Amino acid sequence: MVSQKRRIHFMGLLSNVDSSILQVNLEHGFRIKAIPMDEGFSLFSTLERIPPERFPIFGILGQYFSNLRCINQDEGKFYVVENSFLYTPDSDPLSRNAEMKEASEFRNKFVVGYLNPIIRLMRLFTEGDIRMPLIYFYVLDDKKIVPSMKFFSYRQISWEMYRLEHVDLNRLLKFIHETKIPFSEPSLQLAFENFELSYEIDNENLSFVTLMISLETLLNKSAHELRYRISRNAAVLLGEDREDSKKIFTEIRKLYDIRSEIVHSGKSKTFTRENLLTLRHYVRDSIKNIYSMGKSKDRILNLLNSHGFGEKIKAK
Repeated sequence: MVSQKRRIHFMGLLSNVDSSILQVNLEHGFRIKAIPMDEGFSLFSTLERIPPERFPIFGILGQYFSNLRCINQDEGKFYVVENSFLYTPDSDPLSRNAEMKEASEFRNKFVVGYLNPIIRLMRLFTEGDIRMPLIYFYVLDDKKIVPSMKFFSYRQISWEMYRLEHVDLNRLLKFIHETKIPFSEPSLQLAFENFELSYEIDNENLSFVTLMISLETLLNKSAHELRYRISRNAAVLLGEDREDSKKIFTEIRKLYDIRSEIVHSGKSKTFTRENLLTLRHYVRDSIKNIYSMGKSKDRILNLLNSHGFGEKIKAK
């Protein structure tokens, strides 16, 4: 007798998002959904196997999900990514081997292979620490939720909210479609990994230094005149016109001075959170611009050296 197919449900919780995330359309059957807080606590207490009669659910799960930045307190919502798929269960009604195997294969192919890269690219597109730190697989048995598997990311999550303006949506979708990670250029990939690491470090001074390393990786190949070379190359790469390039050149020189102060004395008297966000903005735009050029690091540095402030370098 052939076993009847059953459905496995997937749910991934998103961090640091608001209702603007609902604009994003995903492929492979994934969809983003808002869940009211009360409904979410009831659902996740089941998925976490926390009996309501034994624990104050809101207290335990509230702290848990707050630490993961998965609750939007202002909107009273959880935001999740959902999907589901069919599988053929084992002939033995007590066995769940087939269920576990299919869930693992789905995770490797569609979560690790598709969804995680999309979320990483969304974070590269604009500021905000969007993550998916927690995912669940479950089945419905007579409409009752039966937890199957859970995967949890232990990485530190910052507080930066991820918001999409309506005008950003088409540009985001185009960026995701045209950008493939990991990057083939080693220096670009290393810079991107340091950019991501800057969100995961629970020390803003160290996060700042990590971002400066990212900028150095992209825009310098010599041990000499680091401050000048990085500042000038960034100004030529990113400046919209001559005045904008001058502004960027001055700002990055000041940011590099803060970096030197942190590295040599352990802290900076002038460092602010705004400095961190400004540097991350420059790193983000540098990565995107360099990727769009489709050239090697040496070729890009030669082009930057031969161009002046306000002279745009052509892409591919």
